[in-house]
Amino acid sequence: MVFTSAHGLWQASNVKKIQKLPCAGPALSSSAVGVHLPTCRKRTPFLLSSPHSGRNYPQDFLDMTILPMNELERMEDRFTDQLLEQAPEQGLSLVQALFPRSFCDVNRDWRELDASMFSPPLIEKDLLLSKKVSAGYGVIPRCASPGKSIYRYCLPLEEAGRRLSQYWEPYHAALRQTQQTLHQQFGFTILLDIHSMPPLAQSRPCDIVLGNRHGKTCSSELIGLAEKLFVEKGYHVQRNTPYSGGYITGRYGRMEQNRQSLQIEINRACYLNLQTLQPNRNFTRMQQDITGILAHMAHSYAAPEQGTEQESTPG
Repeated sequence: MVFTSAHGLWQASNVKKIQKLPCAGPALSSSAVGVHLPTCRKRTPFLLSSPHSGRNYPQDFLDMTILPMNELERMEDRFTDQLLEQAPEQGLSLVQALFPRSFCDVNRDWRELDASMFSPPLIEKDLLLSKKVSAGYGVIPRCASPGKSIYRYCLPLEEAGRRLSQYWEPYHAALRQTQQTLHQQFGFTILLDIHSMPPLAQSRPCDIVLGNRHGKTCSSELIGLAEKLFVEKGYHVQRNTPYSGGYITGRYGRMEQNRQSLQIEINRACYLNLQTLQPNRNFTRMQQDITGILAHMAHSYAAPEQGTEQESTPG
């Protein structure tokens, strides 16, 4: 059997090498992915994605790595899932990865693999050799930070197929199915991809970076509303620099299909002790502010239920 992505197949040279393991079925919570859906009556067109907040480290992964846990934890968008945990009560659907980013990064194309990480190596012509892959931050990361390799040895080839089919694919299956459900109900959807970032090395203070691929994935009205609401709460906001939106923002933002997406990066120093990686004294305030901002956005765009007769190509 071969590994089949939702968006294509390995080309023949790699198809013969990668064993397929069971892929996700319906977008339901599992050991890999958490899906939180409001009741139909409360539901809004908004879908939250939390791809980098997972903290369930598989033991076999810990056995493979040469890094201490605190180095792996620094790759997380730590506790962003907890910042969002009250959002479903406000009508926003939430999909979250439960596994860590250092194990499998779902904010990457599934073809962004480093061929040299595996034995035998993958065929490079079948892969996407992006700058992120070259830097060590592909869909299966090679590095936790510059110069800090996660593994001492090459991974077995089968590990690529296992992580893609059991972790990457279920996350995107959940996003696709939830987005489609909301699109059928409302006729449009808005996906907010939530991340955290280290403090930026710049003189101007920045708490929030909003990214819409420089206008390609959401309207000026949507990003403008988000900026306004954060500024009203006292946060410093900038747009598209240095983060304009990653794979998820680009993949699920299809404005011509009435599917918008916006990436939101939150400065970790606003809610996290950067040394201990534990919530700081501002955590509760940030959680309340995020909940209030998301609720305001969702209800600003909420519309009467439009039924399921409207069909559209899944994003």
